[in-house]
Amino acid sequence: MTRRLGMTTDLWRMTLAQGLWGFGFGLYGLFFPLYIEKLGGGPVVVGLLTTVAGIITAFVVFPGGWLSDRVDRRAILIWGFVVAVPVPFMFAVVHSWVWLMPGVLLYFGSAFSTPAMQAVIVAETSGERFSTAYNIVMSVFGAGMVVGPIIGGYLTAHYSYRLVFVVAGCVYAVSTLVIVRIRPHLPDRRQHHTVQWRPKSRPRFFQWMMFSAVLAAVQGIAWPFVVPYWKSVGHLNVEVIGLLGSVSILTATLTGPIWGRVGERLGIPRSLGAGLGLMVVGWLALLWAPESVGWGVFSGLMRGSGEGSRGLQGVAVGRVARPGEIGTAYGLFNLVTELSAALAPLPGGLLFRHWAFGPLVVATFFTAIIAWWLWNGLPGRPHPIPPMTTQEL
Repeated sequence: MTRRLGMTTDLWRMTLAQGLWGFGFGLYGLFFPLYIEKLGGGPVVVGLLTTVAGIITAFVVFPGGWLSDRVDRRAILIWGFVVAVPVPFMFAVVHSWVWLMPGVLLYFGSAFSTPAMQAVIVAETSGERFSTAYNIVMSVFGAGMVVGPIIGGYLTAHYSYRLVFVVAGCVYAVSTLVIVRIRPHLPDRRQHHTVQWRPKSRPRFFQWMMFSAVLAAVQGIAWPFVVPYWKSVGHLNVEVIGLLGSVSILTATLTGPIWGRVGERLGIPRSLGAGLGLMVVGWLALLWAPESVGWGVFSGLMRGSGEGSRGLQGVAVGRVARPGEIGTAYGLFNLVTELSAALAPLPGGLLFRHWAFGPLVVATFFTAIIAWWLWNGLPGRPHPIPPMTTQEL
């Protein structure tokens, strides 16, 4: 089974570490806005901290990717985990929302290690199983995010936020001990100093990067406002909304590896197009009956299934990036997509304030166009770079 999935010992260790980390974050992530309010911060403060988190993430991934092409990627991964371990303990002892900011900066600053993890997946897998292995490692974080809120909610209701943060910090420490056990991963020394990072020299990479940035912006306009939409338009209570949200997250986690196998057989563009098509169906169901729990479950299944296919974007980048530049390619890719995702909720919020259906309508329309475009094979794709330097999708 391991061989069929393209997984190695180190990849399984990374998967376990990711799952544990997702569980630790899930213990408090869903309730963090409520904690901010408890410390005296309102909706504006919640928005401020969310935007800061997104921008910090965007601007640390590129230098982290550049570094991962020059030093041992294992060391970058370890430090990425280590620097975030103290954060929950910091959150546990603050008495004002202002003092949450250092922890937010430290936690999301640790994202500099993400390109190193992606580069290790590329180095550890063969081309034919890369798609499946990548989606397994990168999607398992969501599995912890499904289980974590259940336990975190119980601990918060019966004990305190402080206990939740302490438990999360301990889980982070265990996750770090797992990642320490992977072997050294030295980068490929074949650098391409003569070729600059320009669209003309790397057409396929830039095509996928810009496409992914647009898709992140389109989804970012709507995703943050699904819960407010259910509450204000569908008039659903918090417990039901939490259940419906879990359906989407769980489905995305379970379908990620499946989309990896589909991508190996159908090709990345058409597979991603099919996934986005399912997402369109989910958005339409949400627009059709916002007050219906049944339609909400169906919407969560469709949107979650479609979301699971988005890991194929990272697969595409790994296949077209050149030897010796994998980390830098992922760093640049993550920079652009994270920045797009961080900025998109701003216009989405303005639209939601004037028309609650607006963000969902916009996301549905443009997701459908992108899905059709991908299913028809990325029209206008440039001539491939010679096989010695990249692989065709």
